[in-house]
Amino acid sequence: MTIFILTFSFYAFAGWIMETIYRSIQQRRMVNPGFLSGPFLPIYGFFTTLVIFSSGLLSHIAWEGQFAWFVFLSTVLEYLAGWFFERFFHLQLWDYHSTPFNLHGRIALPYSLLWGVLGLVFHLIIHPAVQIQMLRIPISVRPTLAIILTTYVIWDIIHSSLLLRRLEHFVVVFQERYERLEFTPFLMAFSQFRRLLHTYPKMRHTLSEKMSLLHAKQEALENFLRLQRQKFYNSEGGNGPHLDD
Repeated sequence: MTIFILTFSFYAFAGWIMETIYRSIQQRRMVNPGFLSGPFLPIYGFFTTLVIFSSGLLSHIAWEGQFAWFVFLSTVLEYLAGWFFERFFHLQLWDYHSTPFNLHGRIALPYSLLWGVLGLVFHLIIHPAVQIQMLRIPISVRPTLAIILTTYVIWDIIHSSLLLRRLEHFVVVFQERYERLEFTPFLMAFSQFRRLLHTYPKMRHTLSEKMSLLHAKQEALENFLRLQRQKFYNSEGGNGPHLDD
């Protein structure tokens, strides 16, 4: 069990690094891509552990059959994960509607084929090397490390789930008080949700149309703040104190 937890955590962390690099380059800014606040993407952990568990059955199958299995496995996992987050958290982690051969925007053939390639590379090359390093972790250290990682991930899941529930409540309150919201209280209340909204811009659709108003309010207030700063610097000849100091 400890090896399973350590393996799951390692690949969830490795997946987070890969997604962070990809999304940060794509959006040209640093992006934390996870539903969790911490550096873990559980879908990568689940996929890799399922690949590991099924590796015994695949040892006598040609690579074409292994590839087909990894495509099927990743497609089912990705669809269920997408449905789960949309159904229970109103959070759209990815959107494949613009990708050819997609189903409900949750899965798409090109990405399923990519997952199949990754699964094959992982099964044949990556995991055998990683497994050797995992077994080098002292047996006395493994239980403690597994408890720490499990405790942290459980805490992060609870924390992130509650944050999404607070976001839904915030949207409702925001709609009721839209015209009366002032800049400072809005930013203070909004700051805790900033990462989620920047990471998952499609939330404005999956939560409700109220999210469009929320983004518009945020952008208007931030533009207003920038203009006020420019006026302040101009009036002080550029020598006045910084507002951020």
